[in-house]
This record gives sequence, structure tokens and C-alpha cells, in this order.
Amino acid sequence: MKLVLIVVLLMSQIVGCSSSNNSRYKDMSALEKPPMLALPKIPQNIVDDSVELKKMPVGLESNVALVEESPKRLIIKQSISDAWRTLGRAIVKSDMKITDYEKGKNYYVSYRVKGILKNVISFLNEEETKTIYLLTLNQQGRETYIQAGLATHAEQQIQNTNEQSANLVADDSDGLIEYLYQVLRDEIRLEP
Repeated sequence: MKLVLIVVLLMSQIVGCSSSNNSRYKDMSALEKPPMLALPKIPQNIVDDSVELKKMPVGLESNVALVEESPKRLIIKQSISDAWRTLGRAIVKSDMKITDYEKGKNYYVSYRVKGILKNVISFLNEEETKTIYLLTLNQQGRETYIQAGLATHAEQQIQNTNEQSANLVADDSDGLIEYLYQVLRDEIRLEP
């Protein structure tokens, strides 16, 4: 009984304290409000002609060069590891197929000769012949040289099931280098 009486008294005390009519809790005008900022209105159609817009270079541009002497080679002004990654991005971007690679040293790629007559002949041929090229990277100083050449006869046979087509492979290493040069110069950006 004493316990019930204590609980009732405590409850009445709590209810009595909460029903206070203190005006300081009802008037919130004294609360802090953020200041009103007066922003000047700026016309939206003002164009500043004194500022030139910089165009982002699309490709490697001056960071890649083509050596015209035979055999043709590419020079990329990057370390061999960066040039290897950049060349890999160019191969993927150009829709060539990487058949094998040795990290930091070379790529084996399947390259189809570019040209209208060659493409018509390969379209009419029922079995597509894939020419496999070896792209070799060599570092000399701060530059990396890339050279293309036909892969070995064994590598050609692995990729081509028809033995006759593997024997009739035409070498277009210079065409591959020129094509990669165009892709690197015009389409591949430097990694930040």
C-alpha cells in the first residue's frame, strides 16, 4: 500500500510540473534566426570575351611520334610501364583483340589489314583469317619504342584453325604501327 501511495504521489508531481503556463516556453521570437543575405542580382546572359576557353587535348598529340624509317616504330614519351598501359588502352579502343601478352614487354594482337579490297576479300571468305602480330616495347631513356612484327608460325596456327590460311599470312606491320599511331595521337588521353 505504501508503494502504491508513493507511485501516485510521484505521478502527480510529474504531471503537475509539466502543466506549467510559463510564457518563456511559448514565445519563440527571441530564438536566433539566420541573417538575411542581400545578394546582388547578376544578369545571366553576360559573356566575358576576355577569357579564352582551353580545349582539352583529345589524344597524346606531341607525346607520341612515328618513326618513318623501315621498320616503322612508335615513340611514346612515357616509362615502359605507363606506355604498356597506354598501348593496351589503344588496342582495346581500336577493337583489336589481344590474344596474349607479357606484362610490360609485349602484346600479341589480332589485326585485320585495313583497306577496301582486303576487307571485301575477307568478307567473301567463309573462314576469317586472323593475322597475329607481336608488339614489342623497349625503353630507351625516358621514351618507349614500340615495334610490330608478325608472330611466329606456331602462334599463327594456334589462332587459325585452317592451316592453309595460316600459311598465307601477309605482313602489314607498318600499317599496324600507322594505325596505332593515329589512335594514340587522336583518341587516347594521358592518365592523370
